[in-house]
Amino acid sequence: MEVQIRKIDSASCIILNTKNEVLLQKKDLGYFWFPGKWCLFGGGMKNGETPEQTLIRELKNEIECEFDCFEFFCEQDYKDEYDEEVRQGKHYFYSTEFSGKPSKISINEGGGFAFFSKSELDSVPIVEHDKKVIKQYFESKRL
Repeated sequence: MEVQIRKIDSASCIILNTKNEVLLQKKDLGYFWFPGKWCLFGGGMKNGETPEQTLIRELKNEIECEFDCFEFFCEQDYKDEYDEEVRQGKHYFYSTEFSGKPSKISINEGGGFAFFSKSELDSVPIVEHDKKVIKQYFESKRL
């Protein structure tokens, strides 16, 4: 069987609460990309969208939250492989602050969400490229 390669750029957001804990989404076990792992919120960019427009759409759809602004952090090439399917492209990472109550988050995608402190990151099964970027972010901000 021939490997199918999909080029798709994506955007994700490092969402921090007032305690500098990062909000992560748990992938449900039926989702074939990283089932049961934790990851940043975000998703694939649609034709003509900027990374910021993607985040606005994805965060509204996934957790019913709207944010005033996003701060660009970094951009990386990525490549995810699953059986006969490969997706790859540019991954844009941003950050923003969440100052509301977690009870106001309404998750519409995935198996759950939680806030994690910097010290908890190594004990949680996080998608590797997201974990790497989160750690880089914490180091760059000296958090």
